[in-house]
Amino acid sequence: MNIQFHNLKFQKKRFLKLVAEHFGPDDRKKIIAAFEYANLKHARQRRDEGTAYIIHPVRVAITLLDDIGTWDADMIASALLHDVVEDCGVRIKTIKKKFGKRVAAFVLAVTRPRERGESETEKEKHKIEKLTTLAKASLEIRMLKGADILDNLRCAADVPWLSWTPIARKKFPRWYREFRVAAKLAKGVHPVLYREIVSALRVFEVKRIVRGVVRLGM
Repeated sequence: MNIQFHNLKFQKKRFLKLVAEHFGPDDRKKIIAAFEYANLKHARQRRDEGTAYIIHPVRVAITLLDDIGTWDADMIASALLHDVVEDCGVRIKTIKKKFGKRVAAFVLAVTRPRERGESETEKEKHKIEKLTTLAKASLEIRMLKGADILDNLRCAADVPWLSWTPIARKKFPRWYREFRVAAKLAKGVHPVLYREIVSALRVFEVKRIVRGVVRLGM
């Protein structure tokens, strides 16, 4: 596994350095406020890989800053906040009041309403429907979603190939199908983003095949 990739202290330091170097006082204030708010709302959540959930939106923000070169404070704030409505029950009107209309619009665009008791099959269907809808969204929204997808894909690709946990058995087949749809979404967004998604998808696919062979005892 890539230890630094999963190290919150390392990723937070990297993120804050990028923000300090490329934004003025007002933009820095908004971005740091978004980070602190997201950190508070995600405080009790963990990622499937066991890390504090906040590391995911931080890495999504870093992808926009470092991989794509997006120096738009509203987009970075949206990256940090992109899961607080879907996962934490925060209302869009709260985001609008705290961070402005544009940030609220970006967060709303990438938020997928959750249905209680949703099966893995239903979740896959609804996520793919959402990705299809986003194909017609603005470039900013597609970049934000693309960065989100890339981070999730990097996490999936980084799982050791020998691992076949209950989470892997349950989610890997669905992830594989979703990621293939997501790669198509990224193709017209940004060349670096698309290249990185394709590269991570290739690693994920190889590990998926190896896991299948190991599981079957071949």
